[in-house]
Amino acid sequence: MLTEDDARDLANYSALAWDDTDRELLAPLVDAAFVCAEELEFERVGWPMVEALWADGFASVIEEAVAHGPSAELLEAARADLAQGPRESKLGRAYVEQGASQLAFEEQMPICCLVCVEERLGRTEAAERPVVARQVARIARRAAGVPEEELRAAVARAAVGGPSTALAVATNDRRRAVRAWLGRLADLGVKTAPNLSIELRALVAGPLPVVEVDEVWRETVAGLSEAIDHPWN
Repeated sequence: MLTEDDARDLANYSALAWDDTDRELLAPLVDAAFVCAEELEFERVGWPMVEALWADGFASVIEEAVAHGPSAELLEAARADLAQGPRESKLGRAYVEQGASQLAFEEQMPICCLVCVEERLGRTEAAERPVVARQVARIARRAAGVPEEELRAAVARAAVGGPSTALAVATNDRRRAVRAWLGRLADLGVKTAPNLSIELRALVAGPLPVVEVDEVWRETVAGLSEAIDHPWN
């Protein structure tokens, strides 16, 4: 019988490649992984993800991935596990959790580790905490939804005296989306990242500020601009 530890080990040992379509499906669990809340969140949102992937041949993909695993005995246990279907498969859950963690790691690079931010907030004076927490907006690329082509054009115009990149790519919908995403992280991190949760709630409270003084959006665009120069993004 395959244990949960066996399933996690196999998912890490024979990891899958996840694309942007998978990123869209796994996004709620990716957000939970940012603040180490995926275990708490999986029962609510994870199983539908497993079922959706299962309908698209997920079991076969996993079986192929573990085919060259550590032992024939473990392979047989893996096949028996997959035969139980999406709701009972330990491997199905383990691979979705591994995928969410992998995507979360990629989205946090190279700017901001939310666990590090949480730890730093615990050592920071109250007056400086909003500045520290605001750094999280630098990894809001998925929420902001600014196409790379548009971003690159705005960066190029700003370099020759045009409007700042933050102003050029700002829309109210994008700015609201970033704030909504930060609010979601605050909700997810109540138990696992309490300091960050408090500060993020404070950052997004109140009406949307005018764009010229929107520090959250400026942090977001700073992260977007830096990310386009890094191959892992």
